[in-house]
Amino acid sequence: MSKNLISQILNKKLNIKREGLQVTLSRIKKRLDLKSIDQAACYYIKKNKLDINVSSIIDDVTRKAVQDELALGKPANLSPVKRKSKKPLPKSDDPFINNQVFSAANNNAEIYPVIYLFENSIRNFVATVMKRNFKDNWWADKIETVNTTIHKNVTIRKSAEKEAPWHSSRGADPIYFTDIDDLKKIINSNSREFRQVLGDKFEHLTVWIDEIEKTRNILAHNNPVTKKDRDRLLLYAHDWSKLAKIVFEKLK
Repeated sequence: MSKNLISQILNKKLNIKREGLQVTLSRIKKRLDLKSIDQAACYYIKKNKLDINVSSIIDDVTRKAVQDELALGKPANLSPVKRKSKKPLPKSDDPFINNQVFSAANNNAEIYPVIYLFENSIRNFVATVMKRNFKDNWWADKIETVNTTIHKNVTIRKSAEKEAPWHSSRGADPIYFTDIDDLKKIINSNSREFRQVLGDKFEHLTVWIDEIEKTRNILAHNNPVTKKDRDRLLLYAHDWSKLAKIVFEKLK
């Protein structure tokens, strides 16, 4: 039944991939202590108000979780992290900045550190795994597994930085000149080595990177991030943070 429900959800929500949906449903099942993926799918369908009939599947526990959400106006038991209130940005007197842009700036400012920490955590994770398997000179020695295009782009960026010495440096290690998409490509090109560390969470990480990259690109181009994208970002970043602690111990 779950495969059928997943297919129906994908037909209704065209902006989500099957792998991402499966990760989300597994998380819902665990956090709400539901009996099955079917029940998690029912919760997801009701929460997102999808036009899919689940009356013969949904049980009282799932129905109550949905009702609690509607009553509170937020997902039940799905908050990824507790966020402290931050001091808002000082009000701008720029006549081209309206309240909508100002509000978006405050919202974006709160999630930027999360993206910064996530991306640099993945950078250090990738470098650690590659060094462990291919020694300290892995970047130069393993061009074919790093990806020649990434290698070329990093070389160009490092050269461009030398032409503007008055600007801050990204860092000595080439990994700091990569984009988040480059990191995903390195992981996929060396999947055997990364699967040894991540196990069955390998696909989870690639999905998290995919989804966070989308939000990162919106933020990087100074556009407003929606609440849904913001919540997804915080949840995936929180999940990686928990997994990172386990992975770090394995790599010691």
